[in-house]
Amino acid sequence: MKELTTSESGGLIRMLHEELPGRKPYASDLLLLSTIVAGTTHVVGIEELEPFLRPGERLELVRIPDNPSDPNAIKIYTKDRVKLGYVPRKDNQILARLMDAGKLLYGTLREKEWQQDWLRLGVDIYMTDD
Repeated sequence: MKELTTSESGGLIRMLHEELPGRKPYASDLLLLSTIVAGTTHVVGIEELEPFLRPGERLELVRIPDNPSDPNAIKIYTKDRVKLGYVPRKDNQILARLMDAGKLLYGTLREKEWQQDWLRLGVDIYMTDD
């Protein structure tokens, strides 16, 4: 066990405490919210897009502070920058404040389901804690 802390390179203990590129050694992503994407009925071509949406897919969140109908607006995009909709107004205030403070938030597609002519997209929203 002595070699773990006293070897020339610092051993395992030192390795565990070194910073990884872009991440702290014990950083994790925190699940903040599970919600439904708002506005999917207004997305042109959602029927053609749906087969390409996969549960677990990472989604981008983009703040839209100059949105005239909601100053806390957050758009949700696929990794290819195709707009899916918005974080619902009832859920976006704290998320918007976190994003405005420089926190990195992202989503993952949890589930998708057609309910008549509405594509219900369940998403989980995470904050990168680093």
